Amino acid sequence: MQPVVKKSKGLAKQYNLGPWLGGFKDLASRTMIYVSVLSFTQISATFWYTTLQPAISKDVPWLSFGLYFTTLVLGVLVIMFIEYKFILPSSYTFLNKQEYLHKNLIRQDIEEVMKEVGNLQEEVNKSKKTTSQDIKEVVKELTELRKELNESRNNSPNQ
Repeated sequence: MQPVVKKSKGLAKQYNLGPWLGGFKDLASRTMIYVSVLSFTQISATFWYTTLQPAISKDVPWLSFGLYFTTLVLGVLVIMFIEYKFILPSSYTFLNKQEYLHKNLIRQDIEEVMKEVGNLQEEVNKSKKTTSQDIKEVVKELTELRKELNESRNNSPNQ
């Protein structure tokens, strides 16, 4: 499969290498959260016992590993809140723009649906014109028939 070059108004041209690379990267990113939680816990414990606790035990004897780790977790939660509140909407805006620019299947489907809607609208407009013309003709014929009926009633010998 040949890479498709997309002209971009951004920093540089972008290449579409197909779904395999993006799929692998996405899956790796999603699984790294589990690895990073384990690493965070191990690094925090190592830092506490080898560096921080020996350095501050004389000045802050009441600071335990539990309190230290709870503070770290609260810091992570604050970062997660900031990420959710401000950065995530911006990321989705960027990703939506990228999806729109690069042969998005949903965009193609929407374009096809819009063409069909346009065709249906034209058909509806034609049928409205035809229907209104047909109604005018029927009304005209009924008016003529009513006149003929009235004339025939007026000319009938039964009166």
